[in-house]
Amino acid sequence: MSIYSTKAMAKAMRQDKPAGTFLMDLLFSKVDPKIGMTVTIDIIKGKRRMAPFQTPRVEGALVEKLGHSTREYTPAYIKPKQELTASSVVDDRIAGDNEYSMTSPQEREAIALASQLNDLENMIIRREEWMCAQQLVNGYVDVIGKGVNYRIDLGMEASHKITVSPVWSEAATATPKADIGDAVKLISKDAGISANVLLGNSSTIEEMLSTTEMKEMLNTRRLDLGLIAPEQFGENATYYGDIVVQGKRLQVWSYDEWFEDENGTEQPMIPNDKIVVTSTNADFRRHYGAIKDKKAGWASVPRFPKVWDVEDPSITWIMVQSAPLPAAHQIDAIVVLSV
Repeated sequence: MSIYSTKAMAKAMRQDKPAGTFLMDLLFSKVDPKIGMTVTIDIIKGKRRMAPFQTPRVEGALVEKLGHSTREYTPAYIKPKQELTASSVVDDRIAGDNEYSMTSPQEREAIALASQLNDLENMIIRREEWMCAQQLVNGYVDVIGKGVNYRIDLGMEASHKITVSPVWSEAATATPKADIGDAVKLISKDAGISANVLLGNSSTIEEMLSTTEMKEMLNTRRLDLGLIAPEQFGENATYYGDIVVQGKRLQVWSYDEWFEDENGTEQPMIPNDKIVVTSTNADFRRHYGAIKDKKAGWASVPRFPKVWDVEDPSITWIMVQSAPLPAAHQIDAIVVLSV
């Protein structure tokens, strides 16, 4: 099998340790590819209606059907590429290899291909994770790049973005238990499900736990008994324990992953002083639109690696394409606290 076949390249991409995927693994784990260039999403918001009283001698009361709002979104399109030149295969030393290595050019080519594929894959993974984080923190994703500028907005209500007062850094007067309780009640009321996750970056979680009431509430029994294995969620996620608020048990997680912004400055995936309260039972999915490439057969697949040669000068181009659209279908199951 050629090292440039799609199957071989996809296998090579899976061999390297990927970028952080905590949000995708914990909350957006359901993969739902869509056929077509756009993705249609139904946002259903129920009502707590009661059946009307009436006498049995008359016709049944006609009640309105629950409706839904249908929105059509264009998935973000991603197609990073790198070049593999003759000099990088023949002249450049492989990282970790000694200068007198007898590694053949063919072996160097295979190793370089795998390395560059993984580099491209990690860039796409980090972008997907960023898109999940943007939906959790802002309720929307701004898709801004070469030839594109639009917003994917699933309609988070303003009431689900709460600025607490007093702020949690004022440990003597802060009321994080009440603030989190407000978020839990709001999710129960608007989404009809129970919150079971609280997450922020480590600085914000440590600030929360510095308050006396939260420190006393934290229960680490499930961690001590091995009922939760934080290592399965990667190096950058830390499980602190559980808290019970408004009768709901919430897992407390910190997540420290970063990305480079358009200026090359590293930014935290979950910003400082932001707490996300949500539920693993909410309907959050990762959609993928069609790959706009004839060689991909226009298929809706998470990744499509591609390679082609330029004869003179001799260059091999390596590209990975994806059209991701993480979507919080139950957007009412998210409350963001600015603390």
